[in-house]
Amino acid sequence: MSNYNINDTIVTISTPMAKSALGVVRMSGVDALNIASKICFSVATDKAIINFEHRKSYFVNIKDKNSSIVDELVILVTKAPSTFTTEDIIEFYPHGSLIVIERLISLILSYGARLANRGEFTYRAYANGKISISEAEAIHDLIESDNRLMAEASIYKMKGRLSREIDNLKNTVKDILILVEGDIDFPDDDTVPFSYSILINHLESLKSDIIKLLDNSKTVQKIMSGVKIAILGKTNVGKSSLFNMLVSKDRAIVSSIAGTTRDFIHEVFYINSIAFYLIDTAGFHFESTNEIEIEGIRRTKECAAEADIIFALFDRTRELDYDDKHLIEFLSNIKNKQIAYILNKQDEKQIIDSSSFENAIEVSTKTEYGKESILSFLENIFSKSDFDTFNKESYVNAREKGYLEESLHIIDECIRQSKDCYMLDSIAEEIRILNNMLFSMNGKIEANEVIDEIFANFCIGK
Repeated sequence: MSNYNINDTIVTISTPMAKSALGVVRMSGVDALNIASKICFSVATDKAIINFEHRKSYFVNIKDKNSSIVDELVILVTKAPSTFTTEDIIEFYPHGSLIVIERLISLILSYGARLANRGEFTYRAYANGKISISEAEAIHDLIESDNRLMAEASIYKMKGRLSREIDNLKNTVKDILILVEGDIDFPDDDTVPFSYSILINHLESLKSDIIKLLDNSKTVQKIMSGVKIAILGKTNVGKSSLFNMLVSKDRAIVSSIAGTTRDFIHEVFYINSIAFYLIDTAGFHFESTNEIEIEGIRRTKECAAEADIIFALFDRTRELDYDDKHLIEFLSNIKNKQIAYILNKQDEKQIIDSSSFENAIEVSTKTEYGKESILSFLENIFSKSDFDTFNKESYVNAREKGYLEESLHIIDECIRQSKDCYMLDSIAEEIRILNNMLFSMNGKIEANEVIDEIFANFCIGK
């Protein structure tokens, strides 16, 4: 971690690099107070501030080395170790002129600080034991969240909800290891009874807890990430009109000309704070010679594969043609997705019978008949138990999921060896590996390339 030397004093802007009413410039490190004492002068007395108090704000003039005023602003001082980074931190709140902010940062750099790298403030909190690696990643998730529930889930994780769950797993592994090593070191001691069947029961219970954590995480992630809905149908069947009806705006181009949508567009709407990402796709053809349409169809099929829900749209006023039947055949081969068959033009003479389709919803995009039925269908996607899980459990990211899945493999191997009555030394070694695996989930990670990858995704100033 050569780019994250925690012995340096670092500084950077923590707000977007754009003109605004105010900005935030953050400085952290062993020399932060010393640097501040050289540039901060009381507005009331015009004297340099030498002694800073913890958790106190000061109204100051920032002066450069020529005693010229850079800005008049408020600073907030927090002293180690009671700070986010566990180091002395000075936060400057200058006026939001980019010229002023750049002058302020350049002045601080001239006194020995260096520019912070991406995520370096959070890295210092992690490196100094303030937060776990999982909590650090949750901070990034919170910054990147684009809906309320994603932000809520990130906050729960940032506050240590997952860390506590992993700590419980680690305690269970420690107890299992004590059981095994106790029998290895003191085989004649009956204080703690040992048998392979007791060991297997402990391992099975641990395995069940990890599987539950992974299953709960799927539910939490689905709620927090939102639901992707792909609208599929042949050209000129009313996909764009359905899209506009659901998002309550003219986002998609509506035209009587077939094939208006060659690519796909998307929009988000909310039901009970859950984000639904609606995607309007290109017309679904059985075959085409137009290169643009061929590419549109390929993207439509990709979109269907990535969606959680598919709205298959049909025109009720016409018999099903070859393209309609090909779409139905295509959908019949899709597994593990919810498919709703939307029958459009309910306000006109109807030819297609709705009883021919499972989960059929009758609509008229012209009169908005059926809109409430679609919204009600979406509202029931998640059950009360799903929301109970969301409110009580945390989620795991790809890195954490990998550790947990590998832990399951190790537990299965321990169970296999226990059933075959292997030497306990061999089982104990597997359990030690398991212990290290869980420790790496939210403890210290020694692999620099993993740390680099995690914190490189952070924005500057966090």
